[in-house]
Amino acid sequence: MKTQIISLESHDDLISVRDRMSWAKSPRILLVWPKYEKVALRPVDLRVLQHHAHDLGADLGLVTHIPNVKRDARGFGIPVFDSTASAQRDPWPERRSTKRRDPQAARPDLRAMRETTRFEEAGWKSNSAARIGFFAAGVLAVLTVAALFVPRAAIKLTPISQEQRVTIPVTAGESIESVSITGNVPTHEIKFTVAGTQSATIVSQASVPQDKAKGVARFKSLTQAPVTIPAGTVIYSAGPTTVRFVTVNETHLEGKINSTVEVPIIAVEGGESGNLPANAIQAVEGNLGLSVSVTNPQPTTGGTSVMAVAPSEGDRQRVRDVLLPLLQSQAQKQAMSVIGSNDILLVNTLKMGQVLEETYDPPAGGAGLLLKLTMRVEFSAQYMQASDLRRLAETTLNASVPEGFLALPDTLKFTMLGAPVLDGSGASHFDLQVERGLQREINAQRANALVRGLSPQAAAHVLLSELPLEKSPEIDLSPSWWPWMPLIPFRITIQ
Repeated sequence: MKTQIISLESHDDLISVRDRMSWAKSPRILLVWPKYEKVALRPVDLRVLQHHAHDLGADLGLVTHIPNVKRDARGFGIPVFDSTASAQRDPWPERRSTKRRDPQAARPDLRAMRETTRFEEAGWKSNSAARIGFFAAGVLAVLTVAALFVPRAAIKLTPISQEQRVTIPVTAGESIESVSITGNVPTHEIKFTVAGTQSATIVSQASVPQDKAKGVARFKSLTQAPVTIPAGTVIYSAGPTTVRFVTVNETHLEGKINSTVEVPIIAVEGGESGNLPANAIQAVEGNLGLSVSVTNPQPTTGGTSVMAVAPSEGDRQRVRDVLLPLLQSQAQKQAMSVIGSNDILLVNTLKMGQVLEETYDPPAGGAGLLLKLTMRVEFSAQYMQASDLRRLAETTLNASVPEGFLALPDTLKFTMLGAPVLDGSGASHFDLQVERGLQREINAQRANALVRGLSPQAAAHVLLSELPLEKSPEIDLSPSWWPWMPLIPFRITIQ
């Protein structure tokens, strides 16, 4: 008998296989299952394909070696073969014939049968009182459900509260590694730079250098090689006060020992201090002093000074004494801004370090009516972290919580009492006052049970008398016109 062979592929599903079967024009359709690929057909799909084959007037068979597929196919009565050759060679089971039933003729006694099956309605159903009673019971049931699930109440309780306060003697230092119950707290160091300016009016007068002294220097060669003396060569006096001069122009010495040459010189700084006697200049600055010697055969003259308003050493010290405390105060504010908002700065550890800049205007020897000082100074300080202080405070306070009270969150505060004292080891000692709020513990389940089914006024009275409350509870009943508290616990919320 002619057989239509359909080889299944991995992408085939129920729809695609049905479509391919619809094109078959033979009384037998054989589905060949692939050996090494998985086909997305379920057992129920095999049943659908079997019915589809019957609708086409054909028998359905399978060629497969997969145990699960073979078992499902045989359960549906679908023949399974080992190969396409055996399917064409071996006999197929005969298909059951399906005969079409002829419609039965209508029975003539249907009307009589319907009359015999009609039953009489119960008498109470036509009774008006019974109907009203059942209607009232239904309405009552609806009202009961509404009374249970519609009302909702929110109760706000304010338990009795009190303050807990303890004073802890604290020792804080960099050598301490961790917080301990004895009051030891580690500190951390910060370093920063502070700059400031201070001005003051000058009232003192001083001799201010004006003109620079001039003269002639005589250089003598100490070697047989020629020597060049550049312009700007520095020479100076060897007296108790060193006065420095520079050569005005360049000159040369012959390559002969004791050869001499003279060159004009001018004092580096103005003032009468440059007026030196003859032979007062005796030294040359730099390596040139190994090749030549120098002296001034004539006195240097022309250096002059005038009396003018000029800062004295006392004026400079006075401005400095004013500026340093200001820098100290500024350093404390800057340190507070660097650390955390709840950290505590140990002001007794604030120290001034290296002076990076100290500039006076006018400088020493200058004249002016206003003295201005600019300073830039390094500072260091120690501070305690809020987390360490909180750990110490909570450990101490938890040991003395009264029975029945709970700590209120976010109420912990700590305050330093007095100024910290620094000991010889660098540790600071002070008293730390810690405080927080406590609140009586309230059993929300008990409060819920006390108010169920009461009026809001009665519920407030019961809660105030049975629970440790600071003031009357606030009850928000919804809907507002409902006269009683809910009966179901989850319809009442306690805050």
